Amino acid sequence: MRRILYSALAAFAAVTFAPSMAKAQSNKIIVGMPTSPPNVIHMPVLVAKDLGLYKKHGVEIETLALDGGVKVFRAMVAGNVDVAMAPGAVMLVGRSKGVSVKGVLGILPKTAASMVVRANVKDMADLKGKRVGIQQPGGFADLLSRSVLRAAKVDPKDVNFVSIATEDVPALVADQIDTAILHVEQEMLAKSKVPSLHAVARMWETQPKQMYQVMAVTEKLIKDKPKALQGFVNANIEAVRVMYTDKAKVLPILIKHTGYPADIIEQTYDFMVKNCMWDANTGLGPERINFTADLMTKVGNIDKGKTPTYEEAIDTTFAKAAIAQLGEWKGPVCPTAAF
Repeated sequence: MRRILYSALAAFAAVTFAPSMAKAQSNKIIVGMPTSPPNVIHMPVLVAKDLGLYKKHGVEIETLALDGGVKVFRAMVAGNVDVAMAPGAVMLVGRSKGVSVKGVLGILPKTAASMVVRANVKDMADLKGKRVGIQQPGGFADLLSRSVLRAAKVDPKDVNFVSIATEDVPALVADQIDTAILHVEQEMLAKSKVPSLHAVARMWETQPKQMYQVMAVTEKLIKDKPKALQGFVNANIEAVRVMYTDKAKVLPILIKHTGYPADIIEQTYDFMVKNCMWDANTGLGPERINFTADLMTKVGNIDKGKTPTYEEAIDTTFAKAAIAQLGEWKGPVCPTAAF
């Protein structure tokens, strides 16, 4: 975690604040997404678009897919996208370094990935001596794999890190590695090929209080496009509620955008709904934000005395207005408090 966030901080220092590529229309929002094709966890933005919810709420949306949440955050800081689907930790570290950004929505609070392993790994203690698949040192899989090793009290020196291609399902299926960090649809696809594969750790369970992603924006955008930003927030909250309540309407959209087989997406959808992976209110409760900020300070990514407060990091104006208009979600699935 320290390596990847130091890389992010170096990017903040090096970024050239080029003129914004975003169009001038006051009702248009460009959303930076961290993967292409999107993972199912990121789908509320596209569900809202395909269901016409942005139009309903008076905003025009364009999406731009980049390679990872850090790059999306940098693009937002540089003005090349308006809204960044960014890691909560990166947003908080950036804020501590003086970047004028705030989170306005947190519908993706849970770290939606698992360590999936071959049959020779019965539990986390069995990871010692195994081949741990990662894309690159300091990357997403490396970061989360090391968190599992810490939970298992296994020294990273006692495993064999194996660098693999970005697509890690084939390497796990082909027995080139013993572990891989997979999103839910990747796990379901891998298990359809090798049924003995299983998850040894769920990141939303091993890191239950950490903030996965926020919709982050610059304070300038808050001033320049408040009506469009309000429409964006409203539409995404409404999209999550449709995702929880209308499977028949949502599944074709998930299949179209992810490119996965229909049966894999249906399994993924059922699993994610059961595990309440999206927040159907705002996801901006202070517990996750404060925990993540304190964690970043504890591990040295935020300097002592520079930890942003909840009020400094989060603008609840749009979320509160959305809940006032849409009402607080109380079920039938995953009831949560708005704040």
